[in-house]
Amino acid sequence: MHAAVFVDFENLFLSLKNREELTGQRIRDLCLSILEHLKARLRADNAPMVLGRSYAAFDTYPGMEVAHDLALMGFDPQYVLVGHAGKNSADVQLACDVCRVLYRRPDIDAIVIVSGDRDFIPIARQVLEENRELRVVAIPDSTSGDLRMRVGGDRFWNALELIGAGQLDGRAAEHAGAIGAPAHETEAGGGVAATRNGDAHVDHEAREAAKTRAAIVGHIPVTWRTAEGLPADEGLHERLAQCIELVLRAQVRHGSSEVWLSPFLKGPMSQHFSGLVHPERRALVNELRQRGVIRIEERENQYADHPYSVIVLDNTHPMVQAVVERMKRREESK
Repeated sequence: MHAAVFVDFENLFLSLKNREELTGQRIRDLCLSILEHLKARLRADNAPMVLGRSYAAFDTYPGMEVAHDLALMGFDPQYVLVGHAGKNSADVQLACDVCRVLYRRPDIDAIVIVSGDRDFIPIARQVLEENRELRVVAIPDSTSGDLRMRVGGDRFWNALELIGAGQLDGRAAEHAGAIGAPAHETEAGGGVAATRNGDAHVDHEAREAAKTRAAIVGHIPVTWRTAEGLPADEGLHERLAQCIELVLRAQVRHGSSEVWLSPFLKGPMSQHFSGLVHPERRALVNELRQRGVIRIEERENQYADHPYSVIVLDNTHPMVQAVVERMKRREESK
């Protein structure tokens, strides 16, 4: 069996750079160590790498420092374009190259993608549909929960376990050995930017609906699983507070006390809690509902023959008031 390995180098680099336990480590060398040990593991599994590609803006940091090393290791550097917003085209180029291998290289049995980006869900599905072996190599708590769910735990390799033990200090080595399931928490500040762009396509409709509040036609009987089904060590209270903050910011953005449920789940919740799978994100909303923080109501839809659902926040609830105070203190400290 032979393998083709595709590396989103910037994704790997940033995932390591943002880890507190790796502070002081040379991230460039850790990335190269992961890739070297990945090749060794593939050889041990009788699936040696016969084709390698790495993707980054190799005229800027960190790409310009590793292009030579990656080429010598067999991960041929592929230059990617970077847009004005800083988003590069690595995922698109990587997906095109994977498809080219799938349809032109019958001698390659396994596809390995080094990235935890949610954008790779369609290409992962394509690899599996073509009956090829698939492996995703990434850091668990920097990996999209939806990607993990689609790929499956048996096809996911923890990149931290591929770092050479001799390259880590004691604190980092202990953390790398202990990490298993992803820690899904993200800073509340990360969700603020997400809410500015998440569901802009429904802004107009939401504002129009808010002008004349539609009649309540029912309280949606939410049957999603509750947060009790989530592991106890995931910081549930903090995630619920972040969820409340997302609702508050959505209210301000739409100029309405009501937040449309479906766009909220697909936009702000999906972007802010990217490490959770969709059922887990819905569980957070349902937990707030069961605690009396929010109501989920169905509204009569004057533009369609089916009702739409909204989130109504209880501003007098202690959890909401605590989040409002936290947001005020954060603004005052700026």
